[in-house]
Amino acid sequence: MAKRKRFNIEDLYPKDYFFDYAEFMKDPENYQFTEADYAYQNAMDLKKYEEEVPMTYYEKTLLRKWVMDGHNPRENPGSRYLCMTGSEPMDFLDVYRMDKEIKEEMKGMTKAQREAYLKELMGWTDEDESQSNSDWLPIDDDATSL
Repeated sequence: MAKRKRFNIEDLYPKDYFFDYAEFMKDPENYQFTEADYAYQNAMDLKKYEEEVPMTYYEKTLLRKWVMDGHNPRENPGSRYLCMTGSEPMDFLDVYRMDKEIKEEMKGMTKAQREAYLKELMGWTDEDESQSNSDWLPIDDDATSL
């Protein structure tokens, strides 16, 4: 059986990579970062992230694939189940773990039960709109008696 190649973070960016600091310092605001610059930054962020965050072997594999596809480990991939606009920042592993937990919770539920569960997680309510609209509109008894 063939032995697996050991993962090396340096393989995520070109071997001859160097950041052109002199060019950057000429005009930092208009400097155009290259794909290699982004790949290097993502690789360094991955290295630091793996040191800081405990994770399973499978999670580490998924995270590395995410970074190899050109993403940062702290980037939000978007949830499979929830719309996360305006929420607190979540990184790849946070979203992966949340989706995994939601999937486990929904095991055995019918489609209607899953929909109700996800709506509850999102904070949606199924109140009758006509009732809720009348709650905030003031009723002027004098105006109705005319």
